[in-house]
Amino acid sequence: MPRFVIWITIAAVIFIFLLYNFYFSVNFPFQDDFLLIQFVDGVSRGEIGLWGFVKELFRTFNDHKPVVSRLIAFVDYLLTGHLNFRFYILLVSLNIVYIFYFIYLQFKKTGMPLYYLLPAFFLFFQPLFHDVSGWALNGLQHSYLTAFTVTAIMLVSRGRRVAFAAALLCCFLATFSHGNGILSFPAIIFFFLCYKKFWKAAITAAVMFLALGIYLIGYESGQAVHLPTNILTFIYSLFGFIGSSVSMWAAPEFWSAVLGAVMVAFILFLVVRVAGVYFNREVVIKPGTVELLTFFVFIFITSLVIAVFRSWMGSTIASRFQIYTSLATIICYVLLLDYFAVFRKKGVFYTLLLLSVFYWSYSYYMHTHIVANKRMVYLADVYNWEDHSDMFSVEKTITQYGAFYLFPAYEKGIFKLPPPVVNRHELDSMYTVSQRPDTDSEIFVEVWKLKDFQNNGFINLSFVSSLKFPERKGFLTDRFLVLRDTSGICYLMGGNAKVESRKVLLTTGFYYKNGFHVTLRKDDLKPGVYELAVMDIEANGDKKFYRLDKSLRQTGTSYILE
Repeated sequence: MPRFVIWITIAAVIFIFLLYNFYFSVNFPFQDDFLLIQFVDGVSRGEIGLWGFVKELFRTFNDHKPVVSRLIAFVDYLLTGHLNFRFYILLVSLNIVYIFYFIYLQFKKTGMPLYYLLPAFFLFFQPLFHDVSGWALNGLQHSYLTAFTVTAIMLVSRGRRVAFAAALLCCFLATFSHGNGILSFPAIIFFFLCYKKFWKAAITAAVMFLALGIYLIGYESGQAVHLPTNILTFIYSLFGFIGSSVSMWAAPEFWSAVLGAVMVAFILFLVVRVAGVYFNREVVIKPGTVELLTFFVFIFITSLVIAVFRSWMGSTIASRFQIYTSLATIICYVLLLDYFAVFRKKGVFYTLLLLSVFYWSYSYYMHTHIVANKRMVYLADVYNWEDHSDMFSVEKTITQYGAFYLFPAYEKGIFKLPPPVVNRHELDSMYTVSQRPDTDSEIFVEVWKLKDFQNNGFINLSFVSSLKFPERKGFLTDRFLVLRDTSGICYLMGGNAKVESRKVLLTTGFYYKNGFHVTLRKDDLKPGVYELAVMDIEANGDKKFYRLDKSLRQTGTSYILE
């Protein structure tokens, strides 16, 4: 395979990934992102002093101490005067590329031609872990945690004292990027044990307990931490966490657990080979093997901890963790190439390459509507927040509890929003010049009853949809549902339609179906009657407005059409 074709392919896959993340990101805070606003608002008042700043910096939030993320936000505020959540997502994307660079460096040590690594690019640079690549705070936490961990592994592999000290510093920083970062220390201990460097392993353990002691100062346990209540769910979570790269297909929990168990068994086989040094056997450890095994051990320990404390809520297969399954998959792929010649045979390799390209394409098909819906919701909330200080991207309780810092921070310009896609005057004009149609838009309301694990109850979610009207939108067109109450206030919600089947997509090229689809919580809207309309905004900014033939009534307990 020509080398320039390989590099063009690699550059294209990474460029598409970066462009995808940037296009679908919005400079708008979502849920845990409020933490950064609260921190900067608190410390920027100049009344707390240095000790108060340190206390706020290390304050526990949702079981973690995101010190690194807070520092990034604070430096951003000092340099620019406001927080930029889209910029943080860009940092996350760059971190993800750097993390893959670690895999590339280990692959280079094998001496195999570069084209053998092509499947790994397709398996990794795709949106399975969109809650990392597209969510500011969650992305900062997991990407910096992982970036510090791989940096620590690279440093200890150099065997120098200064590099060892720098590696311990990276593990410390990983600990205060995300709580799971403390697990980078056991991974480094594993690295030293592979080479029987017990003294360095002991020093690493001592620094780990020091970091843990600092971490536990002022620690507050969150509501989401409980021991498992079901052994089957625990096993599914333990191995499914690692093997969930196949979670896009039927029976995701079962097949993810099966694949995860197979991957762990393969890594255990290699670990046993490396452990031969303890039984006076002559062991040849190929370059890069221990580094990759160390990284996988970190992922497995992370899976174990999450399964122990989170599996009581059900399976831990979730996008916010799936950067680890993507990494585990390509680690196993590189090691299989290195240790089993059958995977280097042309027929086998090209089969794997075609499968990886299919996987890459299918992941974009499966997840793009989720990512695009998030973008619609955030763009809608830019308008909602600036027009009437409201948002629908999070539960009302979150904005109510955070009102004491959200409103002051917004007034002070700590977080600035991009221009809204529409203003109230435009919406009023659209309602004025349009007529309510006589034809049936075939709107319907569905109600789903979902288990609420944290409150040991149930949550009712309502879905307002149409599969007929308006006609399907273009792929890059933004579709919103507009709701106008009796006082004339207009609310905006992301309204992308459901996704077409794979057959329709392949035969017609259409990704979205006709109509629209909106999710509503019970308390999203106040009781009352709301006129409904759909607004499309094309990529060039042109707007289309469609009145609907029914209104939506919030009765106080449910939503009905009339």
